[in-house]
Amino acid sequence: MNNNNQILLEEIRQNYASVVWTHKIQEKQADIYAKRYRVLETINILMAAATSCGIITTIFLDSMTTKVITAILSFGTLAITAYFKSFDVKSMEQQHRIAANSFIVIRERLLHVIASLHMNDEIDGIRRDYNDIMKDLNKLYISAPSTTDAAVKLADKALKVKGEYTYTQEEIDRFLPPALRGGIS
Repeated sequence: MNNNNQILLEEIRQNYASVVWTHKIQEKQADIYAKRYRVLETINILMAAATSCGIITTIFLDSMTTKVITAILSFGTLAITAYFKSFDVKSMEQQHRIAANSFIVIRERLLHVIASLHMNDEIDGIRRDYNDIMKDLNKLYISAPSTTDAAVKLADKALKVKGEYTYTQEEIDRFLPPALRGGIS
């Protein structure tokens, strides 16, 4: 591989790593929104149920404590409902999932270009493919929804500590049919 091809390979590898990170960050942001929605939805249901019980209790018992607790629960339910109305958490989760999946497509395209370079395929075709990928990647970066520091920290843990996207040769072979396992002889 000549020096120009090595420089191109290094550039592609840098973009590949960036795409892996960005995909994982988008995925973790979607997970954050999914968890937030589940927690708030559960709290809202429990508070609504408790409010209903409180209302029924106040019909039979004229307790000021029950009225105050029921009013507080009612306001809590209202606050969560207002939050859901102001921030469409389900839609935000979906936007991040779509972005994450789009980055997967780019990641796989970059991986193919890296493989083409290693196989010494025709360099002009590789450069054209890479330029097309970069145009698509730049559009994707511009349109991708913003993420939080919490998503970055979760992605960092997933990639560095848990080793996501890291496979041993044995693990890869388990996913392949027997005829495609191992190296080329």
